[in-house]
Amino acid sequence: MENKNAVRIQFSKNAEKYRKSRTHSDTETLNHIFNLISPRGTEKALDVGCGGGHMTAAIAKGVREVVALDVTPEMLVQTGKLAEERKLHNLSFCLADARNLPFQTKTFNVVSCRIVLHHIQEAGAAIAEMSRVLRKGGKLLIQDILGLDGKEARSYMDNIDRLRDPSHIKNYGREEWTNFLERGGLKLVYSELIPGVYTLEDWTTRSGTPSDCVYEIKTKLSNMPVNVSKYLKATHSGEDWAIQMRYILILATKK
Repeated sequence: MENKNAVRIQFSKNAEKYRKSRTHSDTETLNHIFNLISPRGTEKALDVGCGGGHMTAAIAKGVREVVALDVTPEMLVQTGKLAEERKLHNLSFCLADARNLPFQTKTFNVVSCRIVLHHIQEAGAAIAEMSRVLRKGGKLLIQDILGLDGKEARSYMDNIDRLRDPSHIKNYGREEWTNFLERGGLKLVYSELIPGVYTLEDWTTRSGTPSDCVYEIKTKLSNMPVNVSKYLKATHSGEDWAIQMRYILILATKK
């Protein structure tokens, strides 16, 4: 199945959960991102993979206009609802694939893509597209899951992620993010790691994971090989698990 279809199937069923997600609506991180971008109020912005709308709404308060783009129609609906709740009127909406953005070259001053690229086949091609639509000197902001440092552990976690959400492709490592930026003609300005924790119940409820897949995830967490447990830190209390994870936060500019 083309992964775009897998994404639409997965997120159409769970769209409202992402608008209400504590992870995606984390005010501290969103305010930090806003300050990194430092908009002046005159920019035209694009939010790729807008999901529940939290990144779009955060950007909207500081730019002239922002386009919310997603491949799943139901996610655009949720972003619209959030915009209504916050009385934001400088938004427009676009149904499109991140790898084929329907905009002319050098259209935007700011492009953001938050917690999206691990769902996209050819993430490097998507970043190159974001770079294409950026004006020279424009800013690209990416937040995504950072793959575990050990290759075996990274692959093991990707398998867990796919059990939880079949639209998951891959959690990319540091060297891959660097390559994506270089190939896209982008200059890294700032990066940091943001630690986080997934509680298995919340994580799998948000994605609507079937009970048999939840059981298989628990089995994999209980039986991690040594080369995996060295990097994949997970603890359990009763029936629930807490999985440590990291986001990479990147600010780059168009060369």
